[in-house]
Amino acid sequence: MDISSKSTVIFDVDGVLVNSETLSCGALQQILNEEHHVDMGNDFSEVLGTSNSYAIKYYLDKFKREYDNREIERLVDLKQIRYTELAERSLDTFEYCKEFIELLISRDYRITVASSGSISKIKFSLAKTGLLHYFDTINSSEEVENGKPAPDLFLLAMQRFNVNADECIVIEDSLLGIKAAQNAGIDTLGFVGSFSREAIENTGASVFENYKELIDMFA
Repeated sequence: MDISSKSTVIFDVDGVLVNSETLSCGALQQILNEEHHVDMGNDFSEVLGTSNSYAIKYYLDKFKREYDNREIERLVDLKQIRYTELAERSLDTFEYCKEFIELLISRDYRITVASSGSISKIKFSLAKTGLLHYFDTINSSEEVENGKPAPDLFLLAMQRFNVNADECIVIEDSLLGIKAAQNAGIDTLGFVGSFSREAIENTGASVFENYKELIDMFA
């Protein structure tokens, strides 16, 4: 990937800046089991990178549970409370992530986040891991009509920075997130963690396994 023409780096949050996918999926699993006797199992690949409301609807439909919009809102609130409880004890960022962010800032890159999480969850997760002060803007799926894999969230991020797709790089960990960035026409770096290296390579994204690789790439 040629980074010489890039001015802006757009980060996903869960599974990219904060090591939260296990906590987030675990919170969802607990709430759905307690409230609707739904056993999600251990494969969350169909909902990684999506919003809470999408994930909840996906599993309630899959297990043929009845619900209305008020019930979805209630479950979203319960899931957020449970996630916060779990994250307060163990949420962390990834090795060399802060150093990479500081390198980008020192090289005058503009940085932002674009996440399927709610604004409150994004701010909580970034504050908990000491990353919030690096980001002046936050882009949430709450602010767009269509979530990932639609490009809306990344289009919003570009609009706020007044940049074109060819000036940007997206850092993502989920297949749906990578697809959303590609649908927006943005070059993507895929972080191995939530999915295998092979799965990410099959999307056409450039692949990395730790932030030290990106430090070397951008240095």
